[in-house]
Amino acid sequence: MPIAIVRLIATDRLRELLQRADTEGLSVLKIHSHPTGFDRFSEYDDRSDTEFFAATDSWVESGGPHVTAVMLPSGRLFGRTANKGGGFRPLHMVSVAGAELEYWFEREDEDQVVPDFADRHAQILGEGTFAKMRRLRVAVVGCSGTGSPVVEQLYRLGVGELVLVDPDTVGPENLNRIINSRHRHATSRTPKVDLLADAIEDTGLGTHVFPIQQDLCDPSVVRAVASCDLIFGCVDSVYARFLLNKIASTYCVPYIDVGIGIRADGHGGIGHATGAVHFLQPDRSSLISRGVFSVADVQSDAMARTDPDEHAEQLDAGYLRGADVSQPAVITINSLFSSHAVLEMLNRLHPIRMDDNAGFAVQRWSLSGDFHMAEPDGDRCKIVSRYLGQGDMNPPLGLPALSIQQEGRRAIA
Repeated sequence: MPIAIVRLIATDRLRELLQRADTEGLSVLKIHSHPTGFDRFSEYDDRSDTEFFAATDSWVESGGPHVTAVMLPSGRLFGRTANKGGGFRPLHMVSVAGAELEYWFEREDEDQVVPDFADRHAQILGEGTFAKMRRLRVAVVGCSGTGSPVVEQLYRLGVGELVLVDPDTVGPENLNRIINSRHRHATSRTPKVDLLADAIEDTGLGTHVFPIQQDLCDPSVVRAVASCDLIFGCVDSVYARFLLNKIASTYCVPYIDVGIGIRADGHGGIGHATGAVHFLQPDRSSLISRGVFSVADVQSDAMARTDPDEHAEQLDAGYLRGADVSQPAVITINSLFSSHAVLEMLNRLHPIRMDDNAGFAVQRWSLSGDFHMAEPDGDRCKIVSRYLGQGDMNPPLGLPALSIQQEGRRAIA
């Protein structure tokens, strides 16, 4: 939901902002503070908000719903939407996707009992952090080599809801790295998301799972991922990583990307083994501006998906750069970097590292070179953040190709 922030200043300035909200179809956010720490809306707030949003409705016909919020001295925010015609509805959650992951809920479950399986987690992370994870909805896109260990750790840590996205089924080549996979899953070509969902259900730890055996390019999948509070990208495809970065920016959802590079030397040994974890804030740098891949790489990968014959011809002619997607896979290395990705979530929910999280936007490791390096974030990427905070739009993410693919599926159906 795009938002125009209105500070209650001169009437002429307010009129200008409301006109802009109406022209651009924006929602209006009115925000003030309670210096005494009063953690609910007062009777004065009710009267003030009712009058303000009655006037706002007469000015802004194309936007909404509008929002009023309060900031407490601790930095915590709570708010509510203003309904047309009067009345308010509380916001379920307010989140801030900065260097730290802040989530403030409508009701803080201070009396929630920590279950036995999470007792030792709470000793390290605190009961408050566990209670917060229990209320989060997390997407994991890609449920194979790195995605499977990420999922395994998230539900055992107590994450409340998992949205799992992967269009593929289990094959014999997956049995060496998908946790809980069995020979019967490979012979019956069980969907990867169903395999993981069944395994989670069998543990009885209380995580709700929403398996989606579809491609990320489907607009309905984009919306499902965008509905989450945090995204883990565990995919090899350049185009999928680009889409996840776009979702993060367009819907203001933080995104953790994990990538691994293992190269055999051709003689039964390892040429190199490296891994990287990227923490991506919606309004900062992207995988493109960080040099992970280029716009040309995205275009090439997109063409390979939609027009493989043309893609092959342009590769042969030298117009496109190819990518070797068939790399060795070793569960030990996959699990190591998957753990680093989940630790990044924990570091930003409940700071563990001694240094400021702002210095760890990018982390790279080389197992063959035995080094670890971290880098701070860069400036906003204009390519990915073109529709920063716009939310639902047509075409999805501002990418006509997504609408074209959706129309193609409808025609086939």
